[in-house]
Amino acid sequence: MKKYGLIIGFTFLMGVLAGCSGTGSTTQDQAKTDAAHEVEAQDGADGVQTQDAAGAGDAVTLPDLTEQRPVAYPPCVRVDGVVYQDTGFVSSMPGCGNMDGEITSQVDGTKLPDQDDQSNFGTGYAYQRGGDGLLLVKMDERMEIFRDMDSTDSSIPPQVLHFTAEVKAVNEGNLLVTCLSTAEGFAPLSEGEYTASTDNLQDEVQVDDQVEIWCDGNILETYPAQLGLVYRIEKIAA
Repeated sequence: MKKYGLIIGFTFLMGVLAGCSGTGSTTQDQAKTDAAHEVEAQDGADGVQTQDAAGAGDAVTLPDLTEQRPVAYPPCVRVDGVVYQDTGFVSSMPGCGNMDGEITSQVDGTKLPDQDDQSNFGTGYAYQRGGDGLLLVKMDERMEIFRDMDSTDSSIPPQVLHFTAEVKAVNEGNLLVTCLSTAEGFAPLSEGEYTASTDNLQDEVQVDDQVEIWCDGNILETYPAQLGLVYRIEKIAA
């Protein structure tokens, strides 16, 4: 009987140990499976790829988080139903002095004016009609030239100072010139030499060549005198 009792006890003990071993293996497998699912879920959160219960891969489309920034328009003003935009040119042509109107209201710089005498850059600016789709707006004691937004004309406005000159020296970054004649309608430039930046030089030039120069009319009192903003320099064909 003792022999049979020992056998039964030993058999029971082995069964318990086997059961414990099986439970531990199942627990480890389940932990691995849970960890794998957690990684897949994290990948899905990062927008890489998720996996459903059946194991099929589905690409995740993330929302577009790019901020939509409003577009800023150039300085514009509306007069008589026409929207004019700043050309970047300054008028140097003497005017009559009488203004035709004044900007009385404004909209944000990201909008175009939709009412007459309205701008997207401020109020209190007087203006004159310049003809041929142009409007002259007085800003900081300068007459800024605006052009009809719908115009296809990209030429330099006639109100911009320009003169014929002779090249005396070609230096790095500038030309030394003497004025030969000033365009009609402008106050004549004084005699003497001027330096002009070659940033907007259109043609290769050399000493004694004649050129046409467009500038903003601002002349620095240096020696030689220095032209302010030079819009364009073109070589005059011989």
